[in-house]
Amino acid sequence: MSAVTVVGSITLALIALLVLYPVLILVANSFQVGQFGTPTHFGFDNWASALRSPKVLDTLKNTLTLSAARQVIGIVVGVLVAWLLARTDLPAKNWLEFGFWVAVFLPTLTVTLGWIMVFDSFHGLANQLWELVFRTKGPFNIFSWWGIVWVHLVTGTIPLKVMLLTPAFRNLDASLEEASRAAGASLASTFRRVVLPIITPTILVVLLLGTIRSFEAFEIELVLGYEANIDVYSTLIYRQATSAPPQYGTATVLSLVILAILLPFIVWQQWYSAKHSVATVTGKFRNIPQRLGSWRWPLFGVVGGMVLIMTVLPVVLVGLGTFMSVFGMFNVRDPWTLKSWQTVLRDVNFLQALVNSLIVAGGTAIVAMTSFGLIAYLVVRTRFAARSALDFLVWLPSTLPGIVMGLGYLYLFLGTPFLRPIYGTTFILVLVAALGSITLTTQVLKTNLRQLGAELEEASATSGGNWWHTLRHVVIPLMAPSLAVVGVLAFSAAARATSHVALLATHNTQPLSILQLNLLTDNNFEAASVIGVFILLMTVGVAAVARLLGLRLGPTSS
Repeated sequence: MSAVTVVGSITLALIALLVLYPVLILVANSFQVGQFGTPTHFGFDNWASALRSPKVLDTLKNTLTLSAARQVIGIVVGVLVAWLLARTDLPAKNWLEFGFWVAVFLPTLTVTLGWIMVFDSFHGLANQLWELVFRTKGPFNIFSWWGIVWVHLVTGTIPLKVMLLTPAFRNLDASLEEASRAAGASLASTFRRVVLPIITPTILVVLLLGTIRSFEAFEIELVLGYEANIDVYSTLIYRQATSAPPQYGTATVLSLVILAILLPFIVWQQWYSAKHSVATVTGKFRNIPQRLGSWRWPLFGVVGGMVLIMTVLPVVLVGLGTFMSVFGMFNVRDPWTLKSWQTVLRDVNFLQALVNSLIVAGGTAIVAMTSFGLIAYLVVRTRFAARSALDFLVWLPSTLPGIVMGLGYLYLFLGTPFLRPIYGTTFILVLVAALGSITLTTQVLKTNLRQLGAELEEASATSGGNWWHTLRHVVIPLMAPSLAVVGVLAFSAAARATSHVALLATHNTQPLSILQLNLLTDNNFEAASVIGVFILLMTVGVAAVARLLGLRLGPTSS
């Protein structure tokens, strides 16, 4: 048996254990009736209780409607902005694209704090300005259904779609657009009748992936939905699993119901991606920017304004909030203070959470660079018989909402005697955070490997080098820049992760993201904003340093 087969088989078994086994545990435990830790018996009581609950039905309705609203608005805006960045002579488009990339990296809860300062129904800046101009009470309320939609749109939905769609638009051959314009069609007509039909397969895949990701939503709904009594399935699972006593039975059933809803989307995505090629570059490729004419600068103002709203505005407001005696209240006596900073910096829980975050994020980066690099190599560069199955398992975690995976791991480590001592350690958080980023990071590495020629590896093998020698001395040095990029991506994702680790973090192992979440749910916005600054420095700061050192993390020029 070759070394590749041995290493590939071990890797496949470990990934299957970590991805599939927690789901199987969820299925089995959904039929175990009784409190966790006490004698249970087989039955359908959990299913009957969950499916008959009006609260569960309302939760599913909220999940579906919030997701639909985000995706419809997000895909329309994302397509238009991506087209402007990739196919037109919009000024400073590379910098604008980089701005959307930065928006994706911003920690969700920190940005949410900034929007609370803007749209709070009592003292939000937007409502104060409205009252000043119109002499009536302002209409905005961030703690509402539309408030949740808005924050999702500006924190992840639109920026992520722009990131994914811009390269696809950029790689379109310009000859068809030129033919359309030569035939007398307007710019808008060319976009509608020529560009959109060609790019539709990519748009559908991005829309589908966005829909799956929207089911993972957790932090924003937990913070903004509480006052309006808006729960989605992830927040209901969290409340049930953390209640006293824990309602693991109904929480498990709800997790499986969501998986059942997502399963057709997952199967369709796999089928569609295999059947329809999303490649848009041909041998006759030319990318000639379309001229916007008199619309050039007005559209620059619109897109530039979007970038400022998504990045600069919330970050500046959160920074101001850290120095306020009452978060968001500018009209109180003595509004500015250092008390929040002093309180947080002297708090033992903060220092421990900071250390935990660095350990979790650093550990996740190491796992991503080593383990996921090996997986990418096995899938792309070897003839390992089960590489297709390994590739499928790598995609699977992106379709499993973080709160569901967290519940599965909770069962796994609490219900398995020899694994129980591991519960309550940062090792579990590293493991779950790494799995949360396995899909994106592995795809980055696979793309890089496909772009590298195999000549040097073949030369090493011809010279007598075995597989292990070639991997260490040829492949890894060639992959080093991409491995560094993957490390940065994994570090940033782990530093701001909440849904994946929310059910697994204990008082002693909670990272900054969970500490901030707890402060927000307790309405301690002042301290939460200080925590947010540190998370911001960890996520965007590490990415910015990496980019300054020459790593290509953001957009590539057209």
